[in-house]
Amino acid sequence: MHKNKSGKVIFKDIIKACAFKDIKEALLRLYPDQKQVVNGYKHVFQTLELMRSRHNKEGMVIDIRKVGRGKNAYFCVSGVCTEKGTKQSYALEYTPWSKWLGYEVDNKVLKKMTKEEIVAHCLWEMTFMGFTQSRIRSRLSVLKRRVK
Repeated sequence: MHKNKSGKVIFKDIIKACAFKDIKEALLRLYPDQKQVVNGYKHVFQTLELMRSRHNKEGMVIDIRKVGRGKNAYFCVSGVCTEKGTKQSYALEYTPWSKWLGYEVDNKVLKKMTKEEIVAHCLWEMTFMGFTQSRIRSRLSVLKRRVK
């Protein structure tokens, strides 16, 4: 895995450094209830391998944190960027996948987790609303109509 000119690792670099069989192992260890849909994750991973990353003009950084302890613990995947000197956290599940690929991965996350665990957590978050971008866009449209 290589760092870009600014010394940062983007999500696309991590995708390129992984094999799905290793991601599958991490995914099923972290999210055992996802066994039935593992082929959906494989398809998304293969799509990401072929997709180009979009420039990260927002300066978004992927952060993955464990929340809680024991049986109630879960992982929170979010995007963090600094606006006017203040760090803001954003949900990423409706974000286009090409944007995800251009996002930097937080250095603390890189130190705490394997690259396969990072991809597994991100795949879980990316597919929370569906295993295709059209399905995700459709759900976002429904949500926007309800808000109006």
